[in-house]
Amino acid sequence: MYHKKILVTIGILVVVIALLGVYVIHIHKPVPTEEQLIERFSEFKIQYQEKKAQGYNVSEAEESARRAKRAFDRKDYRTANKLLDKAFEALEMAEIPEVPIPTCGNQICESEENGYSCPEDCCVSGDGICREGCTPENDDDCKPTDLSQVKVASVYQKVTDGKLINRSVDDVINLVKETKINFIFRGFWIWGPCADSCSDLPPEVLEVYEQKGFDCEKEGYSYTHLKDAVAKIKREMPDVIFCGAIPAQRINFIEINPVTSKVYNQRETNVMALDPAKWGITNVSKNQLQKYFQEHGTGGVGYFPDITHPEFQDLILGWAKKQIDSGADAIWIDGLFSQARVLEKITGNPNHPAVRESFEASSKIVDEIHRYGQSRGKHIYVGTWWAFVELPYPPPNLDFVTLTPSPEEVSSMHLDELKWDDRLEKIRDKQGDVPVFAFIDWAGTTNTPLGVFSQELSKEEQREFLKIADDFFSKKGIIFIYPVHGGFMGQDATILSFGRSKTYDSLAPEFGTYETIKQLALIKSSD
Repeated sequence: MYHKKILVTIGILVVVIALLGVYVIHIHKPVPTEEQLIERFSEFKIQYQEKKAQGYNVSEAEESARRAKRAFDRKDYRTANKLLDKAFEALEMAEIPEVPIPTCGNQICESEENGYSCPEDCCVSGDGICREGCTPENDDDCKPTDLSQVKVASVYQKVTDGKLINRSVDDVINLVKETKINFIFRGFWIWGPCADSCSDLPPEVLEVYEQKGFDCEKEGYSYTHLKDAVAKIKREMPDVIFCGAIPAQRINFIEINPVTSKVYNQRETNVMALDPAKWGITNVSKNQLQKYFQEHGTGGVGYFPDITHPEFQDLILGWAKKQIDSGADAIWIDGLFSQARVLEKITGNPNHPAVRESFEASSKIVDEIHRYGQSRGKHIYVGTWWAFVELPYPPPNLDFVTLTPSPEEVSSMHLDELKWDDRLEKIRDKQGDVPVFAFIDWAGTTNTPLGVFSQELSKEEQREFLKIADDFFSKKGIIFIYPVHGGFMGQDATILSFGRSKTYDSLAPEFGTYETIKQLALIKSSD
């Protein structure tokens, strides 16, 4: 009996040791070399292309392989290998989706049909959808909503940054509802490189965030945040117009195209930086121009880009397309025609080829965004600043234009009627009855309209200025965009929202303008 117990004990020990061996081998599995991983990627590519050509749904495998490549690029070979295992497994499990045979004429616009192949099924007025191939002539849903119908507009930049002030997207929705807002202006804005999600940042972008101490999750600074927020807003208020925003006057040293996932290094973005010598202009060098803007606008970690450069055109359109894919109905482009204006000042000649080509390139961006929206079955409203009307070229196909009171007008709480009448006359001469909006603009310092509004005016004066501006602009046929949330008050701002944020917020006790905004908005919405 004693010997039998010894044998059983020994048997158990052997099994335990074997299991431990398997565990240790699994845990301490050798990390594959760079060459081995390159070979695995090559093998995956062959299998992936074969499966895709045969009609298999390989999207899950593609996503795992993309993540594996990112891990490989940052030399995390163990993670890359695990993700490749998942990619191969997903390829193995991939299936060919069943595709129904479309039947044109059954009054159902099926997935394989569009306005080109079957207009009688797809181009139907009244279903709320403008499908590819349909036009305003055969589908009323393809007609853009008249922006002149907008009564109440507000700045809310960004609808995704609520974690910074303990405000959820549901809270934002309640604010929009109770003020009857139907145009959310600058609901999302990119200034630094912005990726699809915070959990899967390219290493180059992650390094930029770490250097700045930027918390991607708290800031709600990803297209996943945007898509989720807009979806929530649209569920509650399907008719609200959500306007995203992008800059045309800045490109970061490190950039990312959110459509292609391409990451640009500083050498590549420098190639896209504006150089007057491209047009034989030598009185201002590229270095002088870039240094000026780094001190007066773009900041020390970016360039003033060349709007005529094809790579930058792809990049800025990528920013717009990604916001559209995330649910944006409109895109406001900051500084879209600023290059044409800058080159006009440098040359002293509004008809200089550099000015004309810059103006035409900027106009092309508007057309491309409209075209992309149409391919997605909706009209995308595009707007920018008004000053392009002073250049002697055919008007761009803009849906709205924006203006701002000056710091002096805010400080004096008096709007210069002659100046505003002159601006409006120029806009009407060039753009006809295009909707015109005015908002309190901002930049990097307190020497801006919003900087003066928030830092120089008392709470009572801020409320009074909102009333003065709303009344003045209403009489001019201009929609005043209320400053509910957003706008950078300036790096040198000392009166901060909730005692900690340099982003203006009307509900912050330091400002307390929300109730005035709500009162003005409710009056306007009932007119």
